Amino acid sequence: MADNTVGRPPLLLLCSAQFMLALDFAIVNVALGGMQRDLGFTDSGLQWVVGAYALFYGGFLLLGGRAGDAVGRKRLFVAGLSVFTLASLLGGLATEPFVLIAARALQGLAAAAVSPAVLALIAAGFPEGKERVKAMGVFGAVSSAGFSGGVAAGGLLTEYISWRAVMLVNLPVGIALVALAARRLTADHHSTRATRLDVPGAILVTSAMCALSYGLTVASDEGWGATTVIVSLTVGVALLLAFLVVQTRVPAPLVPLSIFRNRSLSSGNGIAFLSGGVMSVSTFFITLYLQQVLGYSDVRTGLAFFPQAFVVFLASVPVIRLTERLGAPRTLAVGGVVLTAGSVLLAQVTAGSSYLLVVLPGGVLLGLGVTVMMITTAVAATSGVSGPQMGLASGLYNSSRQLGVGLCLALGVAVAGIAHGAVRAIPIGGFQAAFWFTGALSAGIVAVSVLGLRGTAPRTQDESAPATSADAAGAPAEASAPAV
Repeated sequence: MADNTVGRPPLLLLCSAQFMLALDFAIVNVALGGMQRDLGFTDSGLQWVVGAYALFYGGFLLLGGRAGDAVGRKRLFVAGLSVFTLASLLGGLATEPFVLIAARALQGLAAAAVSPAVLALIAAGFPEGKERVKAMGVFGAVSSAGFSGGVAAGGLLTEYISWRAVMLVNLPVGIALVALAARRLTADHHSTRATRLDVPGAILVTSAMCALSYGLTVASDEGWGATTVIVSLTVGVALLLAFLVVQTRVPAPLVPLSIFRNRSLSSGNGIAFLSGGVMSVSTFFITLYLQQVLGYSDVRTGLAFFPQAFVVFLASVPVIRLTERLGAPRTLAVGGVVLTAGSVLLAQVTAGSSYLLVVLPGGVLLGLGVTVMMITTAVAATSGVSGPQMGLASGLYNSSRQLGVGLCLALGVAVAGIAHGAVRAIPIGGFQAAFWFTGALSAGIVAVSVLGLRGTAPRTQDESAPATSADAAGAPAEASAPAV
């Protein structure tokens, strides 16, 4: 349902910001070697260049999404993007490891404010049906292109300039986007200022997400049996359970549990979790396979991901049209099958496999499947949600995907048999096991698409109706939720 008080936002502006966030999530991976050489990172400390971003991004997503509903999405977008740009400058100028880690953490915190605001502004500004599918299609295509292109861009910038370029490249883009957003985005805080923030719930869920993100990040380095990992994950689960109890007892909960009656939203979040896992595990192990087994340099590794990014670009419009024609359930099922095929092909790698015959086609299939996931899952995860709750739905969607990235990558590392983060000499059987794991995740996407979204159908714009009082109160039910 469009939030008519907000108006249609400038889609190119919002998607440009999302592209920068997605790019920055992946771009540092290839630059880690240069960062370690220049700043003197230890092996255990280096992981926090990635982990700090993931920890703060995943930990504050739900709070960031709800805060947009409470204080206004334009305010949160502009403020978050400003902090992200300043943090990029801080990281690019870092001369000590702790400064770079702090900058990455600040980037993650800012991204947790910007990303839900972007999705909420798009969902609230475009009516359900073909218009929203097209808008979400552009959003999803940009996100997947940023994720795929980040590895390629990181390799080129690191090889020909410096690792600092992967941070400083955000400056001109960020400054331009902040200036444009301040002028072109419509202020929406007047329509959402009545929303009260559930402070106890916000503290509990943010603490839970941080504890879970921390435990998952450390697990890949110290192992699942480490005391730090066990304590962090246990505390995270306990805080999450406490959060759910609080949500049933406060008058204005941060996450009204009734929102999960919307079957499209619940299934969409489940698919976001699984697809986030497929993206993170496949990118991680393809990168390591290219460098460890095939002996690729940083720049050659980056170039090896260009075909995948190019497929994302080419497939975006056809996927949008396919979603309009078939609806989310069938399109997501098709995407899951494509992801499964790509994973099965990559699982056939050996010490002498050819990039052109195995890695390239497998990666292209994964890129195509990821394009479907990023475009169509966003449609499902925001379907049937009233305008005042778009930030909440956006935060849930991003949180589900981020948890999938962290948990599945930690599980993938365990499945591959990597002990205590020793990723320098993975046996070929470890790569095969990791890709079979992504195949299992992909098969799960097919199952959720077929069973969880069964019986739903696209809603056209003409079928859109004004929000009822129940919708405005934040209690979407399955019977009234538009099917995707």
